[in-house]
Amino acid sequence: MMGALWVFTFFIGILSDVMSGAIRYYTSIAGAPQAIYLPKLMMAACVVLFLSYRPKVSHLLVFLYLAMQACVSLFNGISASAVAFWGWTVLPMFFAILAPPEAIEILGRPLARAAFVIVAAICMLGVLVNYFGYFTPLPWVGASTMVDGTAVHVTNSNFVGEIPRLPGFGRDSAATGLMIGLLSTWLIPRFRSLPFATMMLAVAGLSIWATTNKTSLVALAVVLCIERFGKLDTIRRAAAWAAASVLLLPLASFAITAAINHSIIGGGALSSFQDRFENTWPLLLQGMLRENLIWFGIGPGGFGAATTYYHQNFGFNIGYADNAALYAIANFGVFGMLIFMVLLARLLFFSESKDRLAWTMLLFLLISGITTDIFESLGCLLFFGVAAKSLWLNTQEQRFRLNPRVMMSLRERKSTL
Repeated sequence: MMGALWVFTFFIGILSDVMSGAIRYYTSIAGAPQAIYLPKLMMAACVVLFLSYRPKVSHLLVFLYLAMQACVSLFNGISASAVAFWGWTVLPMFFAILAPPEAIEILGRPLARAAFVIVAAICMLGVLVNYFGYFTPLPWVGASTMVDGTAVHVTNSNFVGEIPRLPGFGRDSAATGLMIGLLSTWLIPRFRSLPFATMMLAVAGLSIWATTNKTSLVALAVVLCIERFGKLDTIRRAAAWAAASVLLLPLASFAITAAINHSIIGGGALSSFQDRFENTWPLLLQGMLRENLIWFGIGPGGFGAATTYYHQNFGFNIGYADNAALYAIANFGVFGMLIFMVLLARLLFFSESKDRLAWTMLLFLLISGITTDIFESLGCLLFFGVAAKSLWLNTQEQRFRLNPRVMMSLRERKSTL
């Protein structure tokens, strides 16, 4: 029962992100813009239910660490409301990580696969309608609404030069492009029909191209190529290299820009990466070092999406990092980043899981994290939690198989229940 509840909430969350622009627009017209928050409220209820049903020491340790970081935020002048907003933002990841084992199993069934196909079709259709109907734009693109006295963009509308970033039914093009990449990475390796997989890949590629999200397009192409032609060990090694790149590229940009005063990367298709390498990444690290925030970070709520509504001034960009490692450093500092890297390394190097599809999803997320704040995307948070939980569960199952005493104790426990 809990597994079915989790899966239902998971799909409601995915669909709400895919349709967030349209939902927010029509609910605001109906006078109930708060309805968009219902899926996250369901996730919060599930988190409380799962924690009360299966409490663990690790849950307490995570809570104590986050409480300590909340104190760091307050010490740095961040309001308690901003801290709560950060918690609301990353809630989907905790919801996904707490998934019951039976829920992960349900996600692999044919009925769940059909649901994923429907959601993916809606997501891609929204972008294509937005693309081919550009001269009759969707009504929610560029609109704004008021939620409890705060002005909120229904769907962001911006451009790359003269090229529009198309969000489809979603709230912004970056999130829509990431969601198409995530759904395609989940679905395409699961279909044995080559014509269907090829058709879906072509439509997904066109849709992502229309969102101008180069990161998702590159990540999808690389991941599916490795998944199709590589062995399991190849996928695992690629994930390890992607994780290293997430951290090392920003550090390299910091060191190189400090030593060289001129541009070392050409423009054109690499202009976005050039801006990150020469401006966003090194300037963020310089600012944190200058303000003595590098060790413990600004604190949750002091960096990222929360700053849109809770304005702070630290003398450097606190709105985005365009890199998963720098996002962690900005919020939790070097110490927090080290904790995250240790946990990720434990998954990458010590997991015995042979779940090829979960490794593929993790690889896509890590490649996307090189130039994206994946921890502020609802879709990335959900799929990251699912991939991590899948790998962890398979590792546990293999350990149980290698230890007959553990299997016997589990059977005895089930018989007594």
